[in-house]
Amino acid sequence: MDRDLRIVSKTVIGGGTREARLADAARQFTYRTARSGALVIGITMVVIVETIALHAMLIRAHNWLAWTLTLFSVSALWWIASDYRAMATSAVQVGDETLELTIGRRFRAEILRRDIASATKPTWRERPAYARDYLNVTKPATPNVLLVLHNPATVRLPGGVRVRYARFGMHLDDPDAFLAALNVSAPG
Repeated sequence: MDRDLRIVSKTVIGGGTREARLADAARQFTYRTARSGALVIGITMVVIVETIALHAMLIRAHNWLAWTLTLFSVSALWWIASDYRAMATSAVQVGDETLELTIGRRFRAEILRRDIASATKPTWRERPAYARDYLNVTKPATPNVLLVLHNPATVRLPGGVRVRYARFGMHLDDPDAFLAALNVSAPG
């Protein structure tokens, strides 16, 4: 009877055993608190007001231009809403050999764990306001984790643009567990 219960508890559901799903969840780190609903609402309101005003101004003289700009604004609103939703459902994943950064619809990068020089909880002095090799992936949130790489990693930005960065700031919900999962020694 006990043997049957143990077999049932390891039944494959949803692509893996219960233990495998729990292990995968322990290696995923969310950043829901990095979202800013007020900022999304503010940007949405500005885009809507601007779209209505621009459409009304152009509709008589340049009908095709008015509708084209309105279509661009609607697609921008769709992207803002889908990014906000993706920020709630996506997670940074720590694998055995890679770290997969998928930040909403904004950024995507795969970093080899051996390329991570350090991972720390930065002080305000360690967080650069602007640097060519630095990217705050959860902006406007203040980063509570700073990754420094030996070799810059390629980041895919919206529109398929690719840029290389050597330092990443991010605001995670559980930075201590993330740093423990990386288990990277501090620089020194």
